[in-house]
Amino acid sequence: MSQAFPKSLVLDVGHSWTKAFLIQNDKNKLLLERYSSVPTTIGDLSIAANTLLKDLKVAKGTNLIVTGALPETETLAKNLSATYTTQEEAESAFRKYLEKNGMKKSVILDTGEYSYANNLKISHIGAFLTFDASENDIENYFGNKSLKPESVPTSPQELEIEEAFYRVAFSQNREFIASPNVVNVIITGALLPLLPKQAKIALIILDILAKGRIAQVKLDSHQFLHGFGALLKTYPEIGEWENDFWQPLGSFVSFGGKGRIMLDYGFTENQELNIVEDEIALIPAPKEQQVEITLLDLKDKPHFSVSGGAFGVLLDGRVKPLKLGFGRADSRDAMKRWLSAIDKVEVIG
Repeated sequence: MSQAFPKSLVLDVGHSWTKAFLIQNDKNKLLLERYSSVPTTIGDLSIAANTLLKDLKVAKGTNLIVTGALPETETLAKNLSATYTTQEEAESAFRKYLEKNGMKKSVILDTGEYSYANNLKISHIGAFLTFDASENDIENYFGNKSLKPESVPTSPQELEIEEAFYRVAFSQNREFIASPNVVNVIITGALLPLLPKQAKIALIILDILAKGRIAQVKLDSHQFLHGFGALLKTYPEIGEWENDFWQPLGSFVSFGGKGRIMLDYGFTENQELNIVEDEIALIPAPKEQQVEITLLDLKDKPHFSVSGGAFGVLLDGRVKPLKLGFGRADSRDAMKRWLSAIDKVEVIG
């Protein structure tokens, strides 16, 4: 039997960063009052934990919950007299929450879970860059990153390498590959605060979305997924409460080239649109709006019900998979063109 929900501080200890979230209840609405993060202090997790407790000015008697990926996390929880939840338990509780709220078989794309030592081909990563770089340049970046995983990009070029890495890593995610044609995607992880615009996140997902597939995308902008899961594990009733942690980005539709789409907003007349090859277009639709869409050029004219968000219904007319190659000027020019197109879409949205 769960306890009444008190004001709580959740510590999420990651391999690179330790995050803290101060949470309270306002008439059964879960509020994120304050949050902060510091690099994880390997060897003595209490240094990072105490820094965050001081930074957030946590009052004595505040309920403490600790979760994390490192084995030392359980000892930290005991030393703080906190409730301990494993990262696996936290993610399981979060997935049950998603299923209960109509997001079954959601795919979580977490920029914090991929090791930079993954065997991803440098040529595949380099194909997504807008600037000329050698394999040694990219390898050196990831070599430094493996030694200091908490380090952040210090230039636009380094940030592009990070984005390219996650394009390739996400495209090889087994859950994403095996998911149905309409997939719910949750994006989280340490990369997100570094991106100056949400349009870059949208383009990463569009780039890996195959022909005829639709992604309904939500953003965990505070990297609160495991922290929220740890809260749910201890206080399952909060799953019924209102919260604003998950930002709907909208529904992304990949045509794989030119195509036609019919949209039904529930009005008297439907809207039919033509998408030309290489076009990225936005159809405004708020997060509360349900839209029935039909892909008119596919053989069986598949019909789907989707919802809007910050990017409404985002339509992608680029040929998939993208025809990019490492070291090619035309590939760099294409990425620049698509980044410009998605920036304009964000202004419209």
